[in-house]
Amino acid sequence: MEAIKLLAELGKPPLGRLIHYRALTTAFREIKIRRDPNCPLCSENATITQPFNDQKEMTPLPEITTLELRQILADGFEGILLDVREQDEYFMAHIDEAQLLPLSGWPAVAANLPKDVKYLVHCAAGMRSARAGEWMLQNGFADVTNVTGGMKQWLQEEPSE
Repeated sequence: MEAIKLLAELGKPPLGRLIHYRALTTAFREIKIRRDPNCPLCSENATITQPFNDQKEMTPLPEITTLELRQILADGFEGILLDVREQDEYFMAHIDEAQLLPLSGWPAVAANLPKDVKYLVHCAAGMRSARAGEWMLQNGFADVTNVTGGMKQWLQEEPSE
């Protein structure tokens, strides 16, 4: 409510005070707060003057479906199919051409991968591989594509023999 009053410039907000509400007894208590003369945000010599944004510029991560992955592999994919699931998930089911590099070992292990190779990255459903792919693009890898649907979708589409 106090934030709305401030934004709408209505009423008298409790600047410099903290209002404590105890719901069990329906009691209010006002606590005065002294300004910190060394506060980096609100003092006379504030060092924080604008919002901080630590995110690197995002490059959109290309995506393909598991059906498209099947076709790419059938056509003789020249690159690395990277599986970022954990080892136990890989042992339960995996794509033969895939190289296992669990996301839990990143970024230390991934930093040693060659950056000038085409990567298709997959996981169980497409979320971890998207995180891995975004990290790769932000760290100088030139050609990275996420496989949406991941291993779950791959297994559902498995042709019956």
